[in-house]
Amino acid sequence: MQVMNCPKCGTVKTRLVPRKTVSDHLLSVLTIYPWRCQLCATRFRTFSGRPTSNQRRSFERVLVEFPVWFKPTVSATQELGQQGVIENLSIRGCRIRSEAPAPTGARLKLEFQPSSFTFPITIDGAVVRSSSKDAIGVRFVRLLREDELRIRQIIDLWLPENSRL
Repeated sequence: MQVMNCPKCGTVKTRLVPRKTVSDHLLSVLTIYPWRCQLCATRFRTFSGRPTSNQRRSFERVLVEFPVWFKPTVSATQELGQQGVIENLSIRGCRIRSEAPAPTGARLKLEFQPSSFTFPITIDGAVVRSSSKDAIGVRFVRLLREDELRIRQIIDLWLPENSRL
């Protein structure tokens, strides 16, 4: 297992990420691959020294169980919010276990409380990326800097030191 330090923040909580650009694919011939810091989201390339497969996700997800309240941001009626449980979390999104329907592409506002001793974290803009009868996959598109920092603290605390290849 290879460990890379983030050039921006210095953490070892980095992950090999998907090759997306032409230069990513060309450099992979020389075993130079793209990586992403799981805390500050910096994307960088570095020499690996051995061939690796192309990864599917850019961000590692940590297993959590936080109660969440969510509702559509744009609605003709003043809909009541729905409840669920955040099952996994990354700095760019989460998966919510909920019986409430949410169509793919819908914009949501989320609020969750990581512990009973802290204030809730509010995500003003989230987009539903996937939806099934009992779960919703969400990508964060707009949140306050202080809430983003709190999510990073959770990820830093719960994510193991070694990255997966």
